[in-house]
Amino acid sequence: MAEPPEGFTESTAVRNSVALKTACRYTVALVLAVTMGFPVSPQPSTPAEIPLRVSHVFGFMLVAAEFNGKPAVLILDTGSNHTIVSSRFVDVATPSLKDTVNNKKGSGLSGTGVFTRASLKIGPLLWRDHRILAMDMKEMSKSFGENIDGLLGMDFLQEFERVVVDLRQHKLILSDPVLRPPST
Repeated sequence: MAEPPEGFTESTAVRNSVALKTACRYTVALVLAVTMGFPVSPQPSTPAEIPLRVSHVFGFMLVAAEFNGKPAVLILDTGSNHTIVSSRFVDVATPSLKDTVNNKKGSGLSGTGVFTRASLKIGPLLWRDHRILAMDMKEMSKSFGENIDGLLGMDFLQEFERVVVDLRQHKLILSDPVLRPPST
């Protein structure tokens, strides 16, 4: 074995040799991965395409969903901060005053509701145990002339990096879910 250069001990030379061999192995593995078509960095998720239906009365975009496993029809409402569901979909005991919401202002849905937790499934996406607002939706269904079970609000849409409402193709396209801790 050759003498190590001046200023290097034998252990330094061995460490440098091991580091060089390790770097070569990683380089070879990276080249093989690229040539074989394996992704070497995180790839964006496949967008979820959710069919939309146009309401025959007011032209609102309607989304088929499930709340806690029960089928529901929701209005896609980018003006609503919260997802709202008919109280018939959730088990709401007598609410405390701090959980009750009374909305009499604004141009949208008004009434009294209570915050609760529910799981919402839209297409292939499952939004587990999230905070939603439960309200009586009978008057809204009556004015629409069809069953409306709630509103899909911005709290759900903000879970994605990209949201596209394709009006021509009648679909909601949701891409790249944002990873965050469960809402409280």
